[in-house]
Amino acid sequence: MRRAVQVLVAALVVLASSALPIETAWAEPEVRLQELPISSDSPASLAHPTSHLGLRWTGDEDAVIELRARPGRGPWTTWERLEVAHDLGDEERREVRTGLVLASDAVTVEVRVTAGEVADLRLIAIDTQHGPRKLVVESAGPRAAAALIPGATVPQPHIVSRGEWGADESLVSGTPSYAAVRRVSVHHTVSPNNDPNPEATLRAILSYHTRSNGWDDVGYNFLVDASGRIYEGRSARQGAAPGEDRNGNLVVGAHTANNNSGTVGVALLGTFTDQGPTPAAMAALERLLTWEADRHGVDTLATTTWTKGGQTIRQPTLIGHRDTVATACPGGVLYDQLPALRQRIADARSTGRSTDPTPGYWVLGQDSGIYSFGAAEPLPPSPWSAPANPPASSMASTPSGRGYWVLSGNGRVTAFGDASVHGSTEGMSLNAPAVRLEPTRTGDGYWILAADGGVFSFGDASFWGSTGDLRLNAPVISMSATTSGGGYWLLAADGGVFTFGDGGFHGSTGSMRLNAPVVSMAPHPSGSGYWLQAADGGIFSFGAVEFWGSVPELRLAAPPRSVQIRVTRTGVGYYVLGADGSVRRFGDAIAHGSPPPLRGGGSAIDLVLRP
Repeated sequence: MRRAVQVLVAALVVLASSALPIETAWAEPEVRLQELPISSDSPASLAHPTSHLGLRWTGDEDAVIELRARPGRGPWTTWERLEVAHDLGDEERREVRTGLVLASDAVTVEVRVTAGEVADLRLIAIDTQHGPRKLVVESAGPRAAAALIPGATVPQPHIVSRGEWGADESLVSGTPSYAAVRRVSVHHTVSPNNDPNPEATLRAILSYHTRSNGWDDVGYNFLVDASGRIYEGRSARQGAAPGEDRNGNLVVGAHTANNNSGTVGVALLGTFTDQGPTPAAMAALERLLTWEADRHGVDTLATTTWTKGGQTIRQPTLIGHRDTVATACPGGVLYDQLPALRQRIADARSTGRSTDPTPGYWVLGQDSGIYSFGAAEPLPPSPWSAPANPPASSMASTPSGRGYWVLSGNGRVTAFGDASVHGSTEGMSLNAPAVRLEPTRTGDGYWILAADGGVFSFGDASFWGSTGDLRLNAPVISMSATTSGGGYWLLAADGGVFTFGDGGFHGSTGSMRLNAPVVSMAPHPSGSGYWLQAADGGIFSFGAVEFWGSVPELRLAAPPRSVQIRVTRTGVGYYVLGADGSVRRFGDAIAHGSPPPLRGGGSAIDLVLRP
C-alpha cells in the first residue's frame, strides 16, 4: 500500500474574511540573457544554468533545426524541433526566430540542421530562475478593478500585474503610444504547453522581446496560462485599467504587424498546432475579451478593416494572427475555435457577464431528496438499483450529466439515469460509515470512502492507498480524484490533506487553529491546487489557484454552517452550499437557484454540478 505522509509546510493560504492581496516586487530581477553563435558540429557551453532557450537565423523559415541540452550533471535531453515564432523575426531581412523551450538548467546545448538554408545561426539562452534575486513582499491592500465605463456591464476579470509576475521594468524603453480599442488579435507563444512555471516564462518572454528582438516591451497586451490566469503584458505605465492610459486608450503593442494600433493582442502560453488550449485557458480568454469588448463597444460578430500584404481588407473584429500575415499563429486547433468564441462573447455581452459553462446542478438533502436546477434534470432510478436508504451521505454525476449516484451512510449505492451500480460497501463489516462516492473519469467505476479513511474501489477505479491504518486526529470526510484518474486526495476534518497516486500535495490547514472544522475540498481541473472549505464558510486556497471569496462575508443564514464546495469547469470560480440549502457563487459561477426549505426541516449535504 502506498501512503503519503501529511507534511506541514508554509503555504500561501488565503482566508476569505481576513486576507489582503499580496504584491511581489522584484528589487533585483536579474534576468540573464546570453546570445552566442552555434553550429551543428560544435556544442555550445553556456555562461550560466539556463531556464529557457531559443534560436534565430537568417534563411529559410521552414528549415528543420533540432536542439538538445544537458544540465551540469545528468544526461542529454531528447532532440526537439523548435517551432518558428512568427510574431518575432523580420520577413524582409529573412531573419527567423523560434519560440522558447524549457531548458532544464542546461549548461551545454547542441543543435543539428537537417533541412533548409540556414546562416548565422545563434542561440539565445535566458535564465529567469537561478540568478541573484531578492524578493520584496509588500501588502498592496485591496486591488480595485477598473471602473465600468458608461453602458458597460461586464466586470473586469482578475489580471495578474507585472509586479506580481516579476517583470523587470529596467528592460522597458521608449515612450508608449495609445489608441482606442477597435479589434482583437489572438496568438500563441510557441512555448511548451502546460508550463509548470508560467511566471518564469513570462519573464523570459520579456527579456527575449526586449534584449534579443529589440522591442520596447513585451509584444502582447495580455497573456493567458493553462490554468486560466490572465497576465498583464505590455505596460501602459498609467491608466484606468491594465494596459490603458487615463483616457481608456490601449497601449500599442507589437504582435500583429501593421495592425497593432487599436488592436488588443492576447497570447495563450503554449503551442496549439496539434492540440488545443485547456478549457480553463479558453474560459479565461473569453472572460478577458468579453470584458474588453463590452468596455470598448467592440462587436465580435461584426467586421472591420485590417492590413494584409500592404492592402486594406475587411475581416472579423476578432481574428487569429494568421488572418493578416502568412503564419501558423495561433495554431490550427486554437484558430478553429475562434468562430465559436466570437459568438459566446456576443452572447455574454447581451447578458451582461461572462458565463461559467456549468449548465446546472443538483442539491442532495440528508433525507435523500434531490433538488434540480438549470439543465440538471431529475432522473428516475435505474431499474436494477435499490431505493436509497436514508440518511444519504454523498452524490456524484456521471460524465455525461445524464445520470448520478447517491451513497447512503450504510454503504448502499443507488443509481439514476445512465449511472450503473458497480458494487457497494453495504453489508460489509465497516468500522465507520460511508461518507463519499467519487466516480472515475469514465463513469465505469467509483471509489467509496469511509470515515476512518478506508477506500474501496469498484469497476475501473484503481486503489492507490488509504489512511485506514493510520491513527488520525480527526475523521476523514472527503475525497477528490485527480483529473487523470491516477490518484486522489483524502481530506480529514482537521484540514489534513493526504495524497495518493498522482495527487500533488499543495498545503493543508492541519496545523492551523480554525474557528470551525473543515468540511470539503475542491481541486482545480488542472490539478495545480485546491480549495478547502470550513464549516463557517471560510475558504482556503493552496497551490496555483485564485481566491474568489468566502461565505462569512455574505453572512450565511443560521445555523452558520456550509457543507460543500464545488469548482466550476474552468477552475476560476466555485459554488458553496449551505446546510440550509443556499447556493453561493464566486468567480465565474452563475446561479441557477436554491431549494426551498428542505422536507422535514432536514439539512442539505451535497451539491453536484452537471457536466
